[in-house]
Amino acid sequence: MLGYLSEVRDRLKLLKAGMEKNTAVWTSQSVKPEDVETAIAGIETKDAEVEAVKQEQTLKLSQARELSATSAKLADKIENLALGLHGEATEKLIEYGIKQRKTAAPKPAPVKVLIPVLEDDSDGEGFIVSTQKDPDADYYEWQKGIGANAADPKAIPELKNFKTTKKTSFVDDEVPKGVRIFYRVRAANTNGNGAWSEAVSRVQ
Repeated sequence: MLGYLSEVRDRLKLLKAGMEKNTAVWTSQSVKPEDVETAIAGIETKDAEVEAVKQEQTLKLSQARELSATSAKLADKIENLALGLHGEATEKLIEYGIKQRKTAAPKPAPVKVLIPVLEDDSDGEGFIVSTQKDPDADYYEWQKGIGANAADPKAIPELKNFKTTKKTSFVDDEVPKGVRIFYRVRAANTNGNGAWSEAVSRVQ
């Protein structure tokens, strides 16, 4: 029920209850409990009418959405047929109200040389491995290698493919204690790969 109708109906019900408990003093008054009951019934009838209208409106809105979706499919079909019939004849497509579709330029291969960063994970087990975001990258390729001498950061070992991810950071838990681990990264997309970064290393 609508809030303002509910509020006045409840007031009338309480007033009617009081009148019925004090019949003697209300006998000679111009307003009777029956009048209040009639008003309450009128409120409830009107609320039922409003509810019926709301339900009908909900149904009509649903039908309108379905009609819109169906009509949009028809418009798409006609537009695609017109494009097939007239190809790139822009002047003809304008007659249908069709704007020439722009072909998205292919994303260039990444050229940015990334900088890998290594940090100890918060639990002391493994490294947080990260790099900066490259706007031309669809994903990032990482290589990893284990150094022969933990004390020598310049003795870069053979680096092998380790991880391909769309994220710019991840946690590597496969880190033995007291060993120098090397990483490098490059950005990549379907049109090519960027250059490999400099290798960085860390000992845990």
